[in-house]
Amino acid sequence: MPGRGDCFEKRGGGRAMDMDMPASPTAVRPRFQTSHSAALAARPAPPIRWIVEDFLPAGGVSDISGPPGEGKSTIALKMADAISRGADFFGFKAHQTPAAWITGEASSEAAIHRDVKRLKVGEESDITFFHGFEEALFKYAHQERVWITTETGKEVIQTLKEMQIGLVVIDTIGSVTAGLEEINNDCQRQLARHLAKELKEFTTITISHTNQTSAKDELSWRLHYLSRAGGNGFPGAIRWACGVSAIRPDDAKALAGILTAESISIGRYVAMGVSKHNEIPRPEWNNFEPAIFEILGNGDLVLISGGVKLSKAQTAKQKTET
Repeated sequence: MPGRGDCFEKRGGGRAMDMDMPASPTAVRPRFQTSHSAALAARPAPPIRWIVEDFLPAGGVSDISGPPGEGKSTIALKMADAISRGADFFGFKAHQTPAAWITGEASSEAAIHRDVKRLKVGEESDITFFHGFEEALFKYAHQERVWITTETGKEVIQTLKEMQIGLVVIDTIGSVTAGLEEINNDCQRQLARHLAKELKEFTTITISHTNQTSAKDELSWRLHYLSRAGGNGFPGAIRWACGVSAIRPDDAKALAGILTAESISIGRYVAMGVSKHNEIPRPEWNNFEPAIFEILGNGDLVLISGGVKLSKAQTAKQKTET
């Protein structure tokens, strides 16, 4: 009999097998694995792999959500640029890897070109833009209640592998899918799992919208993943979720003097904060202590303050509701 602390796999026949035993040529592929606390405690835990040090973990699916036109894509493109060059992302060290930007939005090459210039993405950057799709990359089969990857989607994924891409940004997730039901948590959850399986070789960031009702809430709640359109179905199945929201004059009091209501009314400021961070320490920029950016008249992005602690009045509602 295997001893305490050994690991097992459950095989298709329903029998627990010692993982150290050689598998026979006819063995059924394991459907799940188990790990014992004693075996885990006996060895050091593996370190966290980062693509942006102490901020964004490498691998898996992450999400940046916010209302349309409030800076999600601007911030994500700045991050992708930093990662593609191995440069700092506003003080956080990015680990270099080629990036891909997949957009199903009605973005021509001219529009993408203007965004690249606006955000001062230089010639040393290594981002490949995929656009102009004639069909969705992922479709929901309603009768079978499963997600499938279309032929175009398969071609895109194969191209990503051949290009040895490390970071994939999908802007927006709704624009490259067909059949997505925003109020169906199971549909959303299955999509997250399908993306994790199909894009397992990459670190993937999806960009998505928040629901309209959340626009009336306090800043800390607007940055929370539960304000995302579709509720907790999609973010419940991913490891990292971040919110972006425009700052309003009535947010000034919660920002502890960083910005005044007058300056907010005449400028364009956005907040960014992480609200879900599975398996990793709480990031410095979170929904209770967000980073504050100004989007300049020429469209460039400037960090005003990082990790601004919101007032207790601003965060009380969220702590009560969560």
